[in-house]
Amino acid sequence: MTGRAGRFSAPVILALILAACGSGDREIPVLEFVTAPAVTANPKAPLAFTLTLETSLNTALSARLDNGQGHAFSIIFPGTTRAHTEAILGLLPGSVYSVDVTVSTLDGIFISTDSPLQIVTDPLPADFPQISLLLADSARMEPGPTLLDTARKDESTAYIIIVDAAGKVVWYMPSAANASTWRVPTGQFLTIDAARGLIREIDMAGEEIVSYHSSQSHAAVGSSMPVDVAEFHDDVIKLSAGGPYLSSIADESTTVNNFPLDENNVNLTGPAVVRDEPIVEFDTTGAIVNRYNFLDLLKPTRIGYDGTEGLPTAANWADVNSITRDASDGGFVVSLRNQDAVVKFASEDGSLQWILGPNANWAGFEQYLLTPEGTPFRWQYHQHRAQVTPTGTILVFDNGNRQASPFTGEPIVTADANNSRAVEYSVDENNMTVSQVWEWGFDQSGESLYAAFAGDADRLPETGNTLITFGGLCEENGVPSDNIQVCRSSARVIEVDTQTDERVFDIVIDDADPLSSGYVVNRSDRLVSLYPDPAVLVLTE
Repeated sequence: MTGRAGRFSAPVILALILAACGSGDREIPVLEFVTAPAVTANPKAPLAFTLTLETSLNTALSARLDNGQGHAFSIIFPGTTRAHTEAILGLLPGSVYSVDVTVSTLDGIFISTDSPLQIVTDPLPADFPQISLLLADSARMEPGPTLLDTARKDESTAYIIIVDAAGKVVWYMPSAANASTWRVPTGQFLTIDAARGLIREIDMAGEEIVSYHSSQSHAAVGSSMPVDVAEFHDDVIKLSAGGPYLSSIADESTTVNNFPLDENNVNLTGPAVVRDEPIVEFDTTGAIVNRYNFLDLLKPTRIGYDGTEGLPTAANWADVNSITRDASDGGFVVSLRNQDAVVKFASEDGSLQWILGPNANWAGFEQYLLTPEGTPFRWQYHQHRAQVTPTGTILVFDNGNRQASPFTGEPIVTADANNSRAVEYSVDENNMTVSQVWEWGFDQSGESLYAAFAGDADRLPETGNTLITFGGLCEENGVPSDNIQVCRSSARVIEVDTQTDERVFDIVIDDADPLSSGYVVNRSDRLVSLYPDPAVLVLTE
């Protein structure tokens, strides 16, 4: 964990600060532990412990932890109180830590535990993903730990993980399935547990704060509130600290006439059952406020490759995998993987604003298509995680599958010759044009990284670096593959200096079991700090 100060311990720092607040000739009150300090484990988040104690006076609290193997740090908690309940975070697995606790009053009175408490952390589970550090240039990295959503491709095992700047696991939580998780402004994690039809907010102890279930297909789990939808799918955002929420859903299917039945034969069409994946907005009670249907908004007979997947039962026409809000006007920007399209629509009335992606097969929607300008320029294909950057550009993880559209005669790029990338576009909404302003892939790295599925790209606020997740590096017998059903997967999370295109952080996420389906990383995020409250001060030694 990156420190914020030198080698001084928390008690020394507090002594220097609080001694200046001398009590003069006043009678010094008695400070003592009313309830002795104790630490307890949190089974849902095995590396998170809770420190509790009570003092006779209002006190500030600090703790020093040392595993005797080179990992020592102090935590200074903000504020004063008598009854303390604080999270102990940042521990390494498979360690025994001594914990020295000190409390102090504003008058400069200190007491500490007579002997250290002890925390024992278990080793990581046997099926835990193998995380290997390739590079960490701490002087150039965005500060803070990295949050990862990981799961075996067959979803037999899944974890939400946080690693420090050296790629070491400092927090994790088992999950029911490959989740989509991020930290909301209140400090909790917001996550979709698709296997159980749940959207949840959880704290650092892994405890649920609030949850919602898709009531058309799942029963309540605990105290979860019902949302009248078929299935939650892939992404959820919270529009403000107090809600509401916005999520994509896999909805009831609709019959579409003249639907393409074969991606390689433009003349083979007919009625087909097509699955829509609308966006729904629901409030904190679970009541649906708005709904935006893409089969109504876009051209229902237009497909990209894989748009017929699932027929004859139901075509996976959309495959919505990300939602974000454009702060400049409140519009929503959504990624539809199987349309090779990122679209923007107005939140007020759901009206379509523009379509970013290959212009092929959009007859009747020409007014919404963005026209490319400048060179170099390349469209994105089967993209994930379209984000609006602070400067208003659109940053996308471009998986790049096939790099062609059906019925155009364009040559398909095979997996063994393909590469994924992060790409940034600038959209001129007045002139309906788009230009490519930045990319990072094979041409910049010299390394072939093709993620046939999953991925993420985030612009980091302090350094302007870009965190890129090559989430589903899909291989058969060591050769890149588009056969997602049978390939073995791994992932790379790479932080890039956006100005120089140089890597400053690089980790591999793989599976120690060579016979497994391998691990996928759905997305990654750089957190401001491990603690939800950045006022908690962590000092390394």
